[in-house]
Amino acid sequence: MTRVALTAICLLLALPAAAQSAPDFAHASARADAQREHRRAETSKYADAWAAFNNAQHLDERDGCYFKAEGELTQVLEIDAAGRVIGYYADRDNGRSQCWRATYLGVVFPRPPFAPYWHKLVMH
Repeated sequence: MTRVALTAICLLLALPAAAQSAPDFAHASARADAQREHRRAETSKYADAWAAFNNAQHLDERDGCYFKAEGELTQVLEIDAAGRVIGYYADRDNGRSQCWRATYLGVVFPRPPFAPYWHKLVMH
């Protein structure tokens, strides 16, 4: 009985850590903007490392997401301390955003300088 209760408590404590922590795109975007403003040097350096990893893996191209819809799309990825994308937010719900959600969620990037790290992308 004690083992079952302890296991249940551990699972309940772990669930919030694995879930998105912003309720919607507007909140995630605001967090990304604030992070860039208040931690500019760290954010800029990590953005370069993130882009190098993304480009080496061809993540933005591998699933053909660019061709799933027209127009610009702004995305925010929530990245945890291990570098895992645990949250995906987009300014619109269309074929592109759905495709990139499937591509990016769960990918492990290099570890960010702090967590959660909010990575904003504008795709054309």
